[in-house]
Amino acid sequence: MPATFTLRMSHRVSDVLLPDIKALIAPESMQFFSNDLDEEWHYTLLCQQSDETCSLAVSAILVWRQFKRIRTMNYSNPSFHKDLSNSSAAELFTLLKMPGAVLHLS
Repeated sequence: MPATFTLRMSHRVSDVLLPDIKALIAPESMQFFSNDLDEEWHYTLLCQQSDETCSLAVSAILVWRQFKRIRTMNYSNPSFHKDLSNSSAAELFTLLKMPGAVLHLS
């Protein structure tokens, strides 16, 4: 798989967001892993860093944020960490396209 971004989701977020992500993003553009032993982070998704995949993921994330099912979004990459809980679609899209992007959603 080419360059990827990572979405780490809490149990609560994965219950609502994962079905949308799986419906929107082509299966060959993502890999997902569940971790039933980790109480905080239930699913981890590795998604291809294409414009299409990033824009579809951002759209789904922002819809659930508007419904207040996603309360916090913490971003990191090898260079910095940032709270994106109130970010715009453009900022979120841009950051997901950066190498090593990881977004924690809870």
